[in-house]
Amino acid sequence: MVLFEYNEANPNQFIHPERTHAMFTLPEELLLLSIHEAKGTFFGSALERLKPGLAGAILAELALAGKVQAPHNHRLLLINGSPLQDEVLDKALNTLNGSEKERKFGYWISTLSQKTEKTQGKIVESLIQKGVFTQDDDRLAWTVPSPVQSDAKASTKYLLTRRLRGIALAQEEFQTRDLVLLSLLRACDLLELVFLRDECKLASHYINEQLFSQAITDPVIQTVQEIEAAIAAVVEED
Repeated sequence: MVLFEYNEANPNQFIHPERTHAMFTLPEELLLLSIHEAKGTFFGSALERLKPGLAGAILAELALAGKVQAPHNHRLLLINGSPLQDEVLDKALNTLNGSEKERKFGYWISTLSQKTEKTQGKIVESLIQKGVFTQDDDRLAWTVPSPVQSDAKASTKYLLTRRLRGIALAQEEFQTRDLVLLSLLRACDLLELVFLRDECKLASHYINEQLFSQAITDPVIQTVQEIEAAIAAVVEED
């Protein structure tokens, strides 16, 4: 079993001891889960729901990085607009910085969702650079072994899926960002990307239980709950 080490610069992230550059943002993890393991193309049924999901994943990553939070008025508050050296996240930060007033999370989910196609392309480029897969025309071929775990003959998607399943179905230990990713999957109704149909209800119950207990003391999780509600509202409208 490969253990992960804390990233002192950001304790919500963890680093693989062998490949410290193989770090993934929440938008990257959400997107790679939506790519078919064998075909190397996006699940058609996931594309529309992925739009608000990616927008929410960007905001959630900014929350984990201490950039945004949800005050009591349920509007997004930008508390630190300094760049993170990530093209997708910094573009979102610039958009937030350009607002003359605090706005509801639903507004920002809708606004960021409008740029999803370009954002999706940038995330794919980033994942290619990180060695997750290669691209041949419109098909993505998974790199095996994954750059995350060189001693396992498995893709990054397989390893991520296995980790999420272990957390939600076997109550294995998790980090905050694991719970946030599960929350995002549930919000955009994409738990099926990780769980079998009969497992989705059980996984959803576990996610809800953990979010509720952690939100009592963790302002980041409180912000994530606002993001999840905003994503779910958009998905329900569609």
